[in-house]
Amino acid sequence: MISVFSPYITRRDMDLVLSRMVEDAVTEAVFNERFERTVKEQFNLEYVIALRSPYNALQKAIQACGLERGAKIAISALAPAWQKDALEDSGFTPIILDIDEKTFHPKPENILSANPSAIILFDALGRPPSEALLEITDMPIVEDISQTLGMVTMSSRKNLYGHFLIWSLEADSAIATGGGALLCANSKRDAQILRLLDESMPRELKMTDYNAVLGVSQLKSYPNMIERRKTIYQRLAGQLLRTRHSYLQLEDPEFCPVYAFPIFSETSVKEIIDYAMKHGVESEYAFASSIANRISDSEPQQEVIFPNARSIAMRCILFPMHHKLTNQQVDQIGKVIATLP
Repeated sequence: MISVFSPYITRRDMDLVLSRMVEDAVTEAVFNERFERTVKEQFNLEYVIALRSPYNALQKAIQACGLERGAKIAISALAPAWQKDALEDSGFTPIILDIDEKTFHPKPENILSANPSAIILFDALGRPPSEALLEITDMPIVEDISQTLGMVTMSSRKNLYGHFLIWSLEADSAIATGGGALLCANSKRDAQILRLLDESMPRELKMTDYNAVLGVSQLKSYPNMIERRKTIYQRLAGQLLRTRHSYLQLEDPEFCPVYAFPIFSETSVKEIIDYAMKHGVESEYAFASSIANRISDSEPQQEVIFPNARSIAMRCILFPMHHKLTNQQVDQIGKVIATLP
């Protein structure tokens, strides 16, 4: 069975982890610091903190915004539900907004109507915020770039709107460290805020060296990861054109922001998933863990509140597209996609 996400790490990655475990001379947190420094240099960021989870990263990002407890924070209904939990657990009030089906982000007018003290932008399937959102940047912005992948390799930073950026490194990320996340600043002013936060942060919240060393290893091959995913994306997109279903159009063909191959179903999603599974290819809902999906499941009468987010969550399916796929596996996935019911 071909998994949607890579279920293993390379022997080189594991060798580095084992070397770290038996190296007595290495001082504490050396790989954490090396990972942070490498990310900062490779992606042209001003400051980077490697943390144990994206949950921690979001809470610290909001703390860096300097908001009072109880403040309203706008959040996308398409964002993962843990983001809502992190805000509530920190004493803030999440204001959940539906999204525009064209941009995958809340509409600027809806954000203004909610009158939040800050906003969390979730770049679903690598979709960057629209230029219109730049007109309401008089509030703190935290941007979740976990799914942007290839877009963050651009030399221009204009596509990153957030004062603070969070980047999840869980199993479905291009760089999977076995758990963890990055909290980043994109300007010198915000970098100073993160630096002060970092200096006062408990060591237990920082990413362990065992996770960080995986990140150090994978960063070396990150450009090749992106190129491989782009090649696979183009091949699978060509196969999907034979069906009635649609896919995510890339605004810039030079970059492939998606972390798996998304298909927007025009028929039964369950039938598609079952068909793919029957032919040895795993697929799954892209937004099964979204806020809209969780609220709709627990309170069916609430579905009408997030009609756009709910529609996308019910129609979008992910197929394998990770860089460790062999050409034979890509051919197999392509054949399945070309013959989807």
